[in-house]
Amino acid sequence: MTRALHVLVVDDSPEDTATYLRYLRSWPDWQVTISQASLGEEAAGMLRGTVPDLILLDYQLPDMTGIEFLQEVRPDCAVVVLTGVGDEEIAVQAMRAGAQDYLVKGRLTPDTLRRSALSALNTHGLSRALEKARTQQAALLRSITDGVLLLDAPLTIMNLNPAARQLLGADDLSAGTPLLRLDWLNGTALPDVLRGGAGGSADLLTPQGRWLHARVFPAEGGQTVYLYDDTARREIETREREHARQLNGLYALAATLNAARTRREVQRAARDAAPDLLNTDALLLLPGEPLPESLSAPQDAALLGHLRGTPGSAAQVGGWHVTPLTHDGDSVGTLLLRGTGNTPGPLSPTFTQLLHTALVRAALLERVQRYRDTLEERVLGRTAALERSNRDLEQFAHVASHDLKEPLRTIGSFTQLLQGRYGPHLDARAQRYMEIIVDGAQRMSTLIDDVLAISRLHARATPPTRTDLNVLVRDVLTQLQALLDETGGQVEVGPLPTLTLNPTQFTQLFLNLIGNALKFGRPGVPPRVRLSAAQVGNSWHFTLLDNGIGVPAEYAERVFVIFQRLHTRDQYAGNGIGLALCRRIVEARGGRIWLEPPPGEGTELHFILPEQPPHADPDLPSVTPPQPLPDVSYRPD
Repeated sequence: MTRALHVLVVDDSPEDTATYLRYLRSWPDWQVTISQASLGEEAAGMLRGTVPDLILLDYQLPDMTGIEFLQEVRPDCAVVVLTGVGDEEIAVQAMRAGAQDYLVKGRLTPDTLRRSALSALNTHGLSRALEKARTQQAALLRSITDGVLLLDAPLTIMNLNPAARQLLGADDLSAGTPLLRLDWLNGTALPDVLRGGAGGSADLLTPQGRWLHARVFPAEGGQTVYLYDDTARREIETREREHARQLNGLYALAATLNAARTRREVQRAARDAAPDLLNTDALLLLPGEPLPESLSAPQDAALLGHLRGTPGSAAQVGGWHVTPLTHDGDSVGTLLLRGTGNTPGPLSPTFTQLLHTALVRAALLERVQRYRDTLEERVLGRTAALERSNRDLEQFAHVASHDLKEPLRTIGSFTQLLQGRYGPHLDARAQRYMEIIVDGAQRMSTLIDDVLAISRLHARATPPTRTDLNVLVRDVLTQLQALLDETGGQVEVGPLPTLTLNPTQFTQLFLNLIGNALKFGRPGVPPRVRLSAAQVGNSWHFTLLDNGIGVPAEYAERVFVIFQRLHTRDQYAGNGIGLALCRRIVEARGGRIWLEPPPGEGTELHFILPEQPPHADPDLPSVTPPQPLPDVSYRPD
């Protein structure tokens, strides 16, 4: 049978809200309708219209906390508070403020959300039933007619109404009869109040077991006694005390279980809480544990399933109500409640749900602890492997910088010797071939140097220092003076900050960026470059503008990929490594770099650096695995 359920989700996170909606709509046998609100005030307005059956309430809302929402709105429905962290104090506050359950988002699953919702609905239903009983009893008390007796000075009845006879259980009581003729009254406080003559009150327990409340008022020539039946009120107070005790017990159990870190602690909490909470004994058996002696020869499938470690179904066995507890189809324990009959008490489902949640959490914590016990050993092993890898890379860099370049120098040198000695005897085509060989060797040597520059970024970096970028950029422009003279370019530099960084890497960064701006100029137009910086919050935003050939919008990201070129080497020199190197330098400093379409011609490049450098663990090797290159369809001409 399909059950209708209206759920209000109060959460400002679209991702979390989408997760709840997916979980809710996957529930079988439920016709779920959903409302959403991202603010506490918005949710309060919705509750003034239609009250849902269940509220999934985020603890941290933009305009208030979940606790403040519960205290201000006091919704008349079941509430489950959700938060990003497991905090016992928040859980206790949520329960006291009116929530029925508390879940941690990071450990949320469809099963836990469903079980929590069912538990919250059951608990809220119990509270509503109690409130309904209070309302009905209040109406009943208002409808009762008080008994009235008029007494003279000797405490003889002068007059009384029929309600007084009924309440006192004396149909033959009449005017002229001494009130204390009713012997049972002499065992109460009423005679002393009457003899005092100053008025007062007394509680009376009749032989029929009913409680009466008597109020005495002095009157001319005697006293007036008002009686009313107080039995129902006392019973309600007794039930209220019992329900309050049970709810407090549930809150205390929830707090205890939330603090439990092992399944043994969950077992002890179940054993200790059951007598007061359920008025019975409880046994929580973990998978594979032996059964009590009274159940040493089980014939029931539920208990046999426990012994085999396979989930069974709830059953009544030998004075125990057996409930298998499962998670993802596997047994996590078996709960036995003594003498509960075929139908467990009203708090048994909530008690069982709390134990189930705590068992699953404790099992996960135990697993995490086992991983932690071996974590240091694994970390040491992996660190040693990374250090070996680092040494191998350093050895490779040494080989690349010496052994790989030596054959290239030999090729270039002997080709130049051939060209000088035998050049006059060779035709134009052979001369061209030799020029190609020499140029290829030189470009290969440059390419090796560029690749080594990239690889050095992975090695353990030089400790950063406070560096005035104004001074650093002036040194860069000095190194670029020959290119400035050749191109007739001008570079305008605005005030730059002083930051903690690696000066060698950032010298390379500005050499590449400003050098590119000068190199990729439009024919016949002297390059103009402007470098500026502005502080934005806790970061510095750098902007580099030039009037060069620019970069098409479709290549704005591709130019940062290693070896990607947009022009042939005959048009512009280079290997397509410069901007890739710049991106790695900026990102290693915790920033990002990108291109934007300029307002006119040229290129507009931006990069952002945080005021403080990112923290690094000095004990970890700084070698990082190579990143896969994206699939690039563009090829140079």
